[in-house]
Amino acid sequence: MKLRFALLGILIALFVAPAFADSIQFDNKGIVSASGGSSGINVVSFLNQISLNGQVVASGDLGTIGFNTGNFTGSLLGGGQFGAGTFDITPKGQGPVLSANNFVGFWTKLSDDSYKLVGTFSVPINGSNFSGTTTQYFELENEDGHLSFDDLHGKTTVSLAAVPEPGTLTLLGTGLLGLGSMVRRKFATQ
Repeated sequence: MKLRFALLGILIALFVAPAFADSIQFDNKGIVSASGGSSGINVVSFLNQISLNGQVVASGDLGTIGFNTGNFTGSLLGGGQFGAGTFDITPKGQGPVLSANNFVGFWTKLSDDSYKLVGTFSVPINGSNFSGTTTQYFELENEDGHLSFDDLHGKTTVSLAAVPEPGTLTLLGTGLLGLGSMVRRKFATQ
């Protein structure tokens, strides 16, 4: 029964609440699977809490958060940038409710084995555009040529992407026309 309520909370958070909420936060901790190499970082972590505008709506074993950095520049143990990655949120026992193929960002070495990964993505869901940012902290150790990920935890914030109002677009267009006219007059008088 708790799983049904958790799933209902996730669905409400993704489809209904954005009309009334500024952001939805997904917290993850622990590792389901993780690997890293020259092709990037691939991690699946336990989703353990969902919050709307800072108010916890569900907690416990809610599903998974997964990401793959795709192509990256830099070094795995030194830090770098990545692009063309994937990011998804999957409720327990369900398919992904959020799946993005434009995950980009960077990771930074904080200390000997400690790293921070920050990435952004955008995804359309039911005709609305959402943007998200995730910050993940983890330890990456290289023992005898084998990489191991430890102590992964992070937060992902998803919000409705801002859409300019028609009045704002009209004002911007008018300003650009005026600027274009000024440039044209300046070149015409020279």
